[in-house]
Amino acid sequence: MYLALLNSLNNGIMVLDASGKICWANESACRIVSTNWKYLKNRKLSDFMASAQAGEVNDSLADCVKLGHNFTYRELQLVAGRSMSTTDASFSKLEYSFDINGAILVELAEVDQILKIAREARYSKDEQSSKQLLRGLAHEIKNPLGGIKGAAQLLSKEADASIYQDYLEVIITETDRLTSLVDNLVGPSIKQVNDSINIHRLLEQCRSLLSAQAGGKVDFQRDYDPSLPETTGSAQQLYQAILNITKNALEAVTESDTLLPWVRFSTRAIRRALPGSKGAHTMLRVRIEDNGPGIPEDLKERIFFPMVSGRAQGSGLGLSITQTIISRHRGWIEVESEPGHTAIDVMLPLGDMP
Repeated sequence: MYLALLNSLNNGIMVLDASGKICWANESACRIVSTNWKYLKNRKLSDFMASAQAGEVNDSLADCVKLGHNFTYRELQLVAGRSMSTTDASFSKLEYSFDINGAILVELAEVDQILKIAREARYSKDEQSSKQLLRGLAHEIKNPLGGIKGAAQLLSKEADASIYQDYLEVIITETDRLTSLVDNLVGPSIKQVNDSINIHRLLEQCRSLLSAQAGGKVDFQRDYDPSLPETTGSAQQLYQAILNITKNALEAVTESDTLLPWVRFSTRAIRRALPGSKGAHTMLRVRIEDNGPGIPEDLKERIFFPMVSGRAQGSGLGLSITQTIISRHRGWIEVESEPGHTAIDVMLPLGDMP
C-alpha cells in the first residue's frame, strides 16, 4: 500500500545507500530522470549530474550520512541521454533501517514543471480578463454591423439601386466577414462532443493539406506512437486547433527562406501533473516542430492572446482560438523556441483523467 502511495506522488522519491547508489525510486523519479527503474537500479545518483554539481552534492551527501546534516540543492540538473530536468533536490538521513539498505531519502521537485504550472495559471487569469474585455467590445461592434448589413440589404431591393449592386454586395460581404471575425475573437462555441478521435488520422489530414500547399518545398516528417489509444472530444475543433499550429510552423519556415525546411509531427503518451489536480496523469502529447527562425522573445508569453501575431499579415486570432479549444478539452499548450527550432506541445487527456 505504501509503495502505491509513493508511486502516486508527482514529486520524485529516491532512496540511496551510504555510497550514493540508488536503492529504490518511485515512478515520478524515473520520469524526471527520463529513464526506467532497471536503468536506475544500483547506479549512483551522481552519474546523472553534471560534474561540477556532482562534486558538491557528493560532499554534502557524505556529511548527511555521517553527521545527519540534511540539505537541499537548488536547480540540480539531472541528465539521461539527450534529456535534462532541472529539480530542487532535498536530501534527508533516514532514521530507520529498511530491507533495501537505504540511508538517504531524496525528494525531487521539478523546477521546470513548477514554472510551467505557474505560467499556465497566470496565462489562464490573463486570458479570462482578455476574453471579458473582448466580449464587451464584440457586443458593441456587432450591433452597428447588423444595422449596416440590414440597410445595405434594403437598399439592394430598391428598383433604382441596380447600378449600386456591386457596391452593396461588397458592404454585405464585408459586414459578414467582420461579424465572423468578431465571433472568432471571443472563441468558437463548442458543444459537449465526445467523438472517438484517432489522433494520427487527424494529423495526417493536416499533413496532407499543408504538404499540398507547400508544393513539395517543405519536408513533412512523422514520428508517431502507434500504440496510443483513441482520445475523445470534438474532432472538428481539434483538427482546427492543430491545423492553426501547423500552418504557423509552415509559414515560419517558408517566409524566412529557411534552408532545408522541415515540419515534424510526433505523438507520445507521457505522465504529467495537471494544475489543480492531485498526482500525475497519462496525457497525450502532440508535438509540432519546425526549424524556422523561432518565436521572438517578446512574443513567447503572449502568442496565445487575441490580436498578437509575429507576422505582418497575421490577424492574431488563430493561436488564440487554438488555446480556447485545447483548454475546453481539459488540455494545455507548451512552447519551447529558440532560433532554428520551435516545438509546440499540445497536451490532451488520455486514459486516467478524473
